[in-house]
Amino acid sequence: MSTQGSKKFSRSDLEIKRQIFHLVAISLWIPLILYLPSPIVLVLMIFVVLTNFAVVMKKEPFVKIFWPLIEKLEREENLERPSIQALLGNIGILISFLLLGKLAVVSVVILAVGDALSTLVGRTIGKNPIFYNSKKTWEGSLAFFLGSFFALWIFLDFKVALLFSLVCAFVESLPLPVDDNLSVPLSSSLLGVLVLL
Repeated sequence: MSTQGSKKFSRSDLEIKRQIFHLVAISLWIPLILYLPSPIVLVLMIFVVLTNFAVVMKKEPFVKIFWPLIEKLEREENLERPSIQALLGNIGILISFLLLGKLAVVSVVILAVGDALSTLVGRTIGKNPIFYNSKKTWEGSLAFFLGSFFALWIFLDFKVALLFSLVCAFVESLPLPVDDNLSVPLSSSLLGVLVLL
């Protein structure tokens, strides 16, 4: 028995699972970046990006290993290129690490917390589309901003956390041809080069 309401609930349930996984999986980079020697972190990041690329390209044995996770968490429209958004996020984190070193933790926090919250809030309770991007909502962007700000405030002073949160929430809301899993860490990295180094 499939009704429009049950499909919406199922999709909403999938998004909640996806975003919790997104938050936890990306956050795993935080202690690695902060506490492991940089060369080890770099090797781990390259390994993750290459493995993730093999999954996207559906190469064995990688796709077989990760398929149970993909079946539970991937959006139907992404099954042709499973895990593509994770690949873009990991590439963004790698670029951030190459540019900022240990300060890449800022990009990781923004991507993990801000992006997860914007999707959770925007897709579940968002009702007011942003005038320049009807695919995003004011509620989702506000959740991105607030979540990022309070998470960044742990690592940065108030004004710098505020700046990063505002800029990245704005970038995430733009109708760019690039997935926000890449545009968010890239924009936070570029801002980091200007402000943190």
